[in-house]
Amino acid sequence: MSTDSRNRDPMSLPGGASVRIREMRITDIPAGLALCRASGWNQTGRDWQHFLIAAPRGALVAEQDGRVVGTVATLPYGPFTWISMVLVDPVVRGRGIGMALLHRGLALVPGDVVARLDATPAGEVLYRRLGFTREIALARWFADHTAPPAPLVPGVRPLEAADWPGVREMDLRAFGASRARLLARLAREAPEYAWIADGQGGMLRGFVFGRHGHVRDHVGPLVAESAGIAQALLAACRQSHPDRPLFIDAPDDQREWTNALSASRFAIERPFLRMYRGQLTSPGQRALVFAIAGPEFG
Repeated sequence: MSTDSRNRDPMSLPGGASVRIREMRITDIPAGLALCRASGWNQTGRDWQHFLIAAPRGALVAEQDGRVVGTVATLPYGPFTWISMVLVDPVVRGRGIGMALLHRGLALVPGDVVARLDATPAGEVLYRRLGFTREIALARWFADHTAPPAPLVPGVRPLEAADWPGVREMDLRAFGASRARLLARLAREAPEYAWIADGQGGMLRGFVFGRHGHVRDHVGPLVAESAGIAQALLAACRQSHPDRPLFIDAPDDQREWTNALSASRFAIERPFLRMYRGQLTSPGQRALVFAIAGPEFG
């Protein structure tokens, strides 16, 4: 029996619901977007495409009566796999569809690979039941006001082709695995948010990327040696489009940085929690992380 036919086997869930879970296809992207809109999430069609290109068999949908009612996606990052996009149509929540999708998604993670994710407060209890452990607390910050004019800090400049080796190396240290494919996509689709900070002798001191979203643009990842460099990189992003509303997902323990966000009139929309299951040996250097790429990408 093929993997696809196994995924299509119907399952009876609590409450009598019968669903089929199968691999997600490009043609399912509109349905995935509809689920994002129903939950108020920020993803775009290009975000869904990224999952399907980076891990062609790593995203699943749940179908009920021929209609997509849920999703889950996985992104392999070498020593760990990211679990994301656990979405269920609000009309059919509470019937076990989300749990079924999560179990199927986790089954795609090799036994010797750690599973990581960013959980909403509502999802945290569920993930703890499945053996996930707290890693770090984060918060989603947003700004809807126009950024005041500010000069670029010396050394902060747009990303150039020659910068990529340094960016990849610094990101590997910060994140614990390579995100080269994701970073390349962000730089290609939103070059106005791709900036680096040079130090003495041309040494890289930080970088930032971003992407366009449905609700607001999203700044991140932002990796830097200090909160001051992080602030300079964010300011460069904001000067590119000073009137665009932004999201930025920041670790709670970067107190100097989060104080600076607050002083810049960013506000917290919601908290979430980074969690993992397994033996996490490559967490990355958290002191370098001032903004993640987003809960869906890590």
